[in-house]
Amino acid sequence: MLRGALRRIAILVAVIVGLTAAASLVLGALAGANLLRALADGFYVAGAAVLIGSFALGLRGPVRADWGEGEGPEGAIPPMRGGLFGSVFPRAVRRTTPDERTESRRNSIGLFALGIGLILIGAGFDPSRRPF
Repeated sequence: MLRGALRRIAILVAVIVGLTAAASLVLGALAGANLLRALADGFYVAGAAVLIGSFALGLRGPVRADWGEGEGPEGAIPPMRGGLFGSVFPRAVRRTTPDERTESRRNSIGLFALGIGLILIGAGFDPSRRPF
C-alpha cells in the first residue's frame, strides 16, 4: 500500500515538474528571454502557487458543508430545498471528524513540502544565484 502511494506521489510530482518546465520554456522562448531564467521564474511561480494552496488548505475551519448526499432511495433525485439556490448552498454544517482534520493537516504539510521543493528547483536553475 505504501509503495503504491509513493509511486502515485512520484508520478504527480514528475507531472507537475514536467508541465512547469515545459510551460516555462515555451513562454520564455516566445518572450525571447534567457531560458534558464525562464525555468527559474516558472518554478518560483509554481512553488508560490502551491504554497498559497497549502496555506488555504491549512486554514480550513473545524466545520464542513453537509450537502445532504445519501438521502432518499438510491437513484432518486434529492428534492431542491431553498428554491433557486437549493443546489448551490449546503443544507447544513457539520463538525469535522478527527480523521478529516488529520487528513487536512497532512495534505497541507505535503503541499508545503512540494512548494518549497519547487522553489528550490527554481533556485537551482536561476543563473543569478550561486549555491556556493
